[in-house]
Amino acid sequence: MSNMQNRRQILNEYYPTQPMSPPVTQPASQYQVLEEIGRGSFGAVRKVIHLPTKKLMVRKDIRYGHMNSKERQQLIAECTILSQLKHENIVEFYSWDFNEQKEVLYLYMEYCSRGDLSQMIKHYKQEHKYIPEKVIWGILAQLLMALYKCHYGDDLPQLTTMYDRMKPPTKGKNIVIHRDLKPGNIFLSNENNDDKEVKNYRKMDYSQVVVKLGDFGLAKSLEASIQFATTYVGTPYYMSPEVLMDHPYSPLSDIWSLGCVIFEMCSLHPPFQARNYLELQKKIKLGKFDKIPDYYSDGLNLMIRSMIDVDLKTRPSTFELLQDIQIRTARKSLQLERFERNLLDYENELVNIEKILEKQAMEYEREYSQLKEQFLRAVEDRVAEVINGKKIGMVPESIDGYYNKRLPRPAYHWQTRYR
Repeated sequence: MSNMQNRRQILNEYYPTQPMSPPVTQPASQYQVLEEIGRGSFGAVRKVIHLPTKKLMVRKDIRYGHMNSKERQQLIAECTILSQLKHENIVEFYSWDFNEQKEVLYLYMEYCSRGDLSQMIKHYKQEHKYIPEKVIWGILAQLLMALYKCHYGDDLPQLTTMYDRMKPPTKGKNIVIHRDLKPGNIFLSNENNDDKEVKNYRKMDYSQVVVKLGDFGLAKSLEASIQFATTYVGTPYYMSPEVLMDHPYSPLSDIWSLGCVIFEMCSLHPPFQARNYLELQKKIKLGKFDKIPDYYSDGLNLMIRSMIDVDLKTRPSTFELLQDIQIRTARKSLQLERFERNLLDYENELVNIEKILEKQAMEYEREYSQLKEQFLRAVEDRVAEVINGKKIGMVPESIDGYYNKRLPRPAYHWQTRYR
């Protein structure tokens, strides 16, 4: 049986019942494995280079030999969810492959060179500094855009002005609930999308990072937005009260977790802390937590309190949060910054093209001067021969070549990636 047939057999055995397309597979031989950058109960995370494109990626190695049928189905479901969530604020999933002998599944994903949000919080905690409020609003806006893609299945339209009103989203299918939203699952990438890793976090500029929501290992895909999920395994500090009480939950559970994450960015610690699980459970059910530091505005404090709301009837949805004027202001600011960076990139590309044209023109002039000098010298030699009484014959082949030789012209038509 071929490798492709083996893959199809495993997909047929463990693939979930939802009408989704299976993710793309690529053989492991196309990747060069680099150093290990993380490890967990599932396996290891390694940096790899995709040899055909020379692109730096991350490979997540997951051991599936000890898993039962349900766990394997959940694993394949993760591949499917990741392969369909294409968004600038979601870690991109490229392909997958597996080793039958070692019983290891390989997931190839986007490499985020700036670490994750937990490292960012740790950095500011060590520096005894608050995270600037503008940075928090920018990160919150990007996370809401990512959750909008998950909860509604659509991309947000671009804002013309920050006063634009959004149309209510239509009820979609295959709604994705992340279920494990926490700082360690929110990754940071460079604005320039380069692969260069920054290891000295003290010199790192967190104001210029792109947020990437990742690690959908516990994500739940619902066939319709009216459904509610009932099983959950996640991180207790960010777990919503309906999950703790084993009540049916919806995408609003992600909103609670998001509120806990934003609170931690402000206070540099989670909103609910306890010495044991029972005590933590009691605090989360009550939903009482301290106010964020006075360093931050009342608007941000109210935003956090609206998200960490025990009452599902008053807890806002992703769509409702995106209507907030401060979120729209942060989104518009992000759009303008991206537009400005694109203009600078375009300007740099034009400058490079100008330098190339100038260099080619100089080479053209130099070669033309050399040919002209050689031709004049050849004519003078011929005239001297005639004067000295030599018979005039055919034009020398070397001179005739100067007339027929075409000089190279500098390239003047350039296509840029911005055209």
